Amino acid sequence: MTATIDTPDTSALIGDEERTALAELAFGIGRRYEDKRFSDLDAARAHWKEVCDAGLPAISLSPEHGGAGTMTDLLLVAERLAAGGYPAGKLTISTAIGGAVLLRHGSPEQRDRWLPAIGDGSLRFCFALTEPGAGSNAARMTTKATRTPTGWRITGQKTYISAADDSDVMLVVAKDSESGGFSLFSVPLPCEQLQMQPVDVMVGVPESQFTVFFDDVDLPPEALVGEAGAGARALFDGLNPERLIVAAQAVGIGRWCLEKAAEYAGQRVVFDVPIGAHQAVQHPMAEALIDLEAAWALIERGAAAYEAGGNAGLACNMAKVKACDAGLKAADAALQAFGGSGFTSETLMFDRFGYMRLLRSTPVSREMALNQIAVAGLGLPRSY
Repeated sequence: MTATIDTPDTSALIGDEERTALAELAFGIGRRYEDKRFSDLDAARAHWKEVCDAGLPAISLSPEHGGAGTMTDLLLVAERLAAGGYPAGKLTISTAIGGAVLLRHGSPEQRDRWLPAIGDGSLRFCFALTEPGAGSNAARMTTKATRTPTGWRITGQKTYISAADDSDVMLVVAKDSESGGFSLFSVPLPCEQLQMQPVDVMVGVPESQFTVFFDDVDLPPEALVGEAGAGARALFDGLNPERLIVAAQAVGIGRWCLEKAAEYAGQRVVFDVPIGAHQAVQHPMAEALIDLEAAWALIERGAAAYEAGGNAGLACNMAKVKACDAGLKAADAALQAFGGSGFTSETLMFDRFGYMRLLRSTPVSREMALNQIAVAGLGLPRSY
C-alpha cells in the first residue's frame, strides 16, 4: 500500500498546466533528498543547486529581472519542495526576504544588479534583524547606523543569523542615529569588520546559525536600501513573505510526515490487522490533514493580501501560526504512528518533528504573532 496525500489545488492557485508542471518539478527535487537529515549541509547545498538550476528562485521576481510569476507561485514551490521531503531554506532568506525588499524598495540600480542574481542563485542573501537584548523588536534595537562623509558606519550585534557563512550579501536592519528610525543596508560578505560566532542549535537545520558583530563597518552611500530612517515598510515587505514561506514549508513537511506515516500504518500488522485500521491511529492523522488544508487556505489568503500591496501583516501572521501548528500536529501524529521506529535514523521522523517544533518558535514566535493578530484583528490594546 502506498499512501497519497493530496497536493494543493494548483489550478485554483495559478490556473494553468505550466504551473502544475512547476509544482511537480519542485516536488521531484524535494523527493530526491527525502532520505537526508536537515542538518546535512552538503545535502542542503546540493539541493539548493538543483533548485537554482531549475530556475525556481526566480519565480516571484518581476519579468524584467528574470522572473516568471508571483509570490503565490513561490509559495507553491516552497510547499512542494517540502512535501517532497526537503525544504529550501534559502527561498526564505534570500528570495522571499531579500528579493521582496529589493523588488519594492531597492533603487533601479540595486534591482538591476541583484534581482537577476538572486533569481539564478548566483547571489545569496542573508538577513540580520534579531538582537540578543531585543529579539526582533526593532524599537529596542541597539545596532546603529551613523552617517559619515563617505557613506555609513554600522556598529552593533545581531544573533541567530542563518547562513551568514554561506551568503554573499547581508541585509542588515539598523537604527538611524539621527532620526531614531531604522534603515536597511546591504553588507557584502565576507567583511573584515564583521566577526561571526557560531550558535550551537540543537535542532537539525539546513543552515548554520551565527551571532555577528559589526565593528565599525563602513559602507558606501549606495548600501542604503530604501529611505534612511523610514525602513518600517521595507522591513515588513520582507517579513511578511518570510512568514508565508515558513508557513508553506510547514504545510509541506506536515504532508510528507503524514504520507510516510499513512504508508507505514497501512503496512504494519499487529494482532493480525494493520495498525492503520485502528481509529486511535487514524483520527490524529485525519485531524492533522484537515488542519493542513485549513492552513493552506490561510496561506493563499495571505499571499493575496501581500500581492494586493496593502497591510498584509494580519493575514500573514494568521497563516504562519496556523500552518506551524498544523505542521507540528502532523509531525507529532506521524511520530506516534511509527512508535519507537519514529526515533530512528531510518525514518527521519524525529528529525522532521524537531524542525517543525523550531518553526513554531521562529522566525517569529507564536506568541508575538498572536499579539499582532489580537491588535490588528480584534482591536485589542497592544501588549508589546
